[in-house]
Amino acid sequence: MVLTKTDLQQIGNVIDERLEVRLEEKLEQKFNEKLTPIKKDLKYIRKTVEIIVKDYDERDVRLSKRVSRIEQHLALPKEN
Repeated sequence: MVLTKTDLQQIGNVIDERLEVRLEEKLEQKFNEKLTPIKKDLKYIRKTVEIIVKDYDERDVRLSKRVSRIEQHLALPKEN
């Protein structure tokens, strides 16, 4: 059995396709391995920022109420 140039090209194409698929799978696996800790860190940062913003908002509202009461007590004009 003699392989022609066309046969060799077809074999080469099949090998190239298989290599490409395996390379994509390995790259995707490595990429996901590298992204996993980054995703975990981002989740932690997001939660931390949400807690900080919530605390800041609550403090801001409390301070605003205190200032309003002080202004009323001292009969100061309100600023808008």
